[in-house]
Amino acid sequence: MSARLAVEAWWPLLALALALPLVWLAWRRSRAGLAQGRMAPLLLLRVAALACVAVALMRPTWLAPSAQVSVVYALDVSRSVAPSFQAAALEWMAAADAAGRPVRSRVLAFSDRARFADSPGALLRTPLTDRLGPAAGADDPLARSVTNLEAALDGAWLGLEPNAVKRVVLMTDGNATAGDTWRAVERLRREGVRVFTVPALVSAGTDAWVEGLDLPADARRDEPVLATVQVYSQSRQLARVWIARGSRDIASQQVTLAPGLNRVALTVKLSEAGPVPLTARVQPRPAATQSAAQPAAAGVTQTITVGERPRVLLVQGSAAAGGALPEVLRKQGLEVAQAAPGELPREVAGFAGRDVVVLDDVAARDVAPESMTALETWVREQGGGVLFVAGPNTYGESGWRESALERVLPVTFEAREKRRDLALLIVLDRSYSMKGRKLDLAKAATLGALDLLDENHRFGVITFDAQPDMTVPLAPVRSKRRAEDLISRFTASGQTNIYPALQTAYRVLADQKEVRSRHVILLSDGDTQPADFQRLVKRMADNGITVTTVAIGGEADKALLENISKWGNGRFYFTESAERVPKIFIEETQRLVNESFVEEPARAVPRRQAELLRGIDFDSAPPLKGYASLKAREAAEVTLSTETGAPLLARWQVGLGRGAVFASDAGNRWAADWRGWKGYGPFWSQLTREVMRRERAETGRLEVTREGGVVSVSLSALSPDGAFRDGLTPAVRVSVLGAAPRTLRLRQAGPGRYLLRLADDPAAAGAARVELLPGGGVDAGLVRAAGVRDLQPPVDAEDRLMPPDRALLQAIADHTGGRYAPKPAEVFDPMGDTVRLNRPLWPWLAALGLLLWLADLALRRAPWGGRR
Repeated sequence: MSARLAVEAWWPLLALALALPLVWLAWRRSRAGLAQGRMAPLLLLRVAALACVAVALMRPTWLAPSAQVSVVYALDVSRSVAPSFQAAALEWMAAADAAGRPVRSRVLAFSDRARFADSPGALLRTPLTDRLGPAAGADDPLARSVTNLEAALDGAWLGLEPNAVKRVVLMTDGNATAGDTWRAVERLRREGVRVFTVPALVSAGTDAWVEGLDLPADARRDEPVLATVQVYSQSRQLARVWIARGSRDIASQQVTLAPGLNRVALTVKLSEAGPVPLTARVQPRPAATQSAAQPAAAGVTQTITVGERPRVLLVQGSAAAGGALPEVLRKQGLEVAQAAPGELPREVAGFAGRDVVVLDDVAARDVAPESMTALETWVREQGGGVLFVAGPNTYGESGWRESALERVLPVTFEAREKRRDLALLIVLDRSYSMKGRKLDLAKAATLGALDLLDENHRFGVITFDAQPDMTVPLAPVRSKRRAEDLISRFTASGQTNIYPALQTAYRVLADQKEVRSRHVILLSDGDTQPADFQRLVKRMADNGITVTTVAIGGEADKALLENISKWGNGRFYFTESAERVPKIFIEETQRLVNESFVEEPARAVPRRQAELLRGIDFDSAPPLKGYASLKAREAAEVTLSTETGAPLLARWQVGLGRGAVFASDAGNRWAADWRGWKGYGPFWSQLTREVMRRERAETGRLEVTREGGVVSVSLSALSPDGAFRDGLTPAVRVSVLGAAPRTLRLRQAGPGRYLLRLADDPAAAGAARVELLPGGGVDAGLVRAAGVRDLQPPVDAEDRLMPPDRALLQAIADHTGGRYAPKPAEVFDPMGDTVRLNRPLWPWLAALGLLLWLADLALRRAPWGGRR
């Protein structure tokens, strides 16, 4: 930026040019009576005065760059910042001013608000208070219980010199408890203000505390449930975390806390029904050098409503009878009644008093059709739960296919018989990237698929690199030896080009119109040349040819292969390791020939995070020895699958109830090794609880929150069939320590929703308990569903002493172009910043024009000089 002259208008110059002839004429006429020596000076004075006025009307301004710095030091005086740091900050400010000599330097203190001080010494004399008042004014003391970085940055902006390079030095721990920090940071960045952040030393205090206690929505008597204690720690340390029922500890664990928020899961078992208050606490263990134990931090209390034990009706087939499942469920706190398949109730009323029906390896032929219909109605219309466990008896002669039970399950059952007419063409990538182990496994996978085919099936292999080759001509499977010899001979070479191979497969299978099922399995590990795959594959699909694709490794074109499987109405498999390719080929071939079971080792792999799998380590689970071939419905949630993607555990919501299917058995044959696994009992109990009848969450929910000093109580009420319950006049009992309980009414605020707001209420400042009362249309079922809610006393965020948020302070400095933890002299580094100083020249020109006009008058009126 260089200095220059700027004007706002040019018309005064034109006006001056037009006025000069008039000035000359006037001068000519006014010569009479004046001495000859005065005429020329008078003309010059008038022209000069007029020129000054004209140029002044152009409003000229001199623009000059400046690198002078204006700085505001913002010091955090909240309770979380150590007093020793505040004293050291004053010395830092003095050193910075001495090094930089700013054009303007100001200091402000901030906590809930910002306030300028007359000098650094006066900064520490700023009036402070420990609590934020209801409506703090500008002259009220600053509240040390709040840190508002937005107020600090906005206040600092107001104290900066407009015509100077702008700097703000923010001295804080960065733990804002109010305001929107980034909103203020963005404003300063747009205004060209660089923020330099200095991390503050925090005060010493409790280094671990309980942030919250998460309890499950449903709990039953003698049922192990997981309670999660949220513990915040300032350092890595050993601590004891426990949950107490009154004065009795019911769960305890010694853990190593990491810095920050820790979630500690404890298993609790409650033997009494009804509302049960639980308190979570943490005790940091003393260091080796300390002799006295540290005091325990204040606990957090929540109330859980405990129901009766879950009531399970377990129906086992002949092969499953005598298995471990009944005893495992009882040990996990479930009430189990057993029945034979023929004893399953044939009317809906027969399921009364049950929460879930478990069918363990039950054959369809052993269950009466009336029982299936009654079970379907109970699940759909009365909210029951059904868990189907597969096994060798799952299918029987006709199986559960298209039965009333299948309609409430999240899967459909495959047919038992093999498909008699099948033409299978395997298209293998033999490019150079497949050389070695991958190609050997691909050959083994192809041979494994061949072994599963019957003589009436047709089988062929196309291998490809840049060009396709009909390695094994498509023909009926009669002499497998010939095909095995041809498969073992081909080698890897060339580049990958999928399209010609698919074209060849299409031409070969298009001639097999007499075969009802024609299928391609395409395997590749690399990228391919672009082509119109969509048009080709859709033409294959239109002609009844399906395409399944298998991608190996990260170099494979996964997106293309997945699209080919979609266009070809097949399946898509992806594996990082070629070791899984044989399993994929076997599973896909078994699916094609409609085998009911897959009896080979398979590991259970979680597909997504789910509450029913919480705390269960499937990495340590032994492999299953087999599973039933099932197809998950589109609306189902597949929670467990095999490594190749076959569904093992699926669940869904059906009507008012829930259904789930486990594709392996309960430990009699396929899952026999699971019986010695430590996750066996928790898996079955948590799965059973997941699908059992829900009497609470679906019919009512009571929520109590506190925000900004206002307590909000909300009630959601639904009928058992899911309809909103309107027109109620619900009441709650609010109990606050040290005050008599009060009964307060809620008002309807929406369909099935009722609200109560308490402002300036004792409940807003201390611990409170809120419970729904019967009456006003509220029945006992809704009271049980709503439960009891505890409201913890508000904890001052400044008392939860966090370490400095260095990441935030670094981000603020980076975003505005400042520096984190700077040296005093670095604050005044121009960094190429300059501001433009605008010095208007028109006042001086106007004044000069006035002086020249006065000189003209003086020269005309002066008595000296004589007349002509």
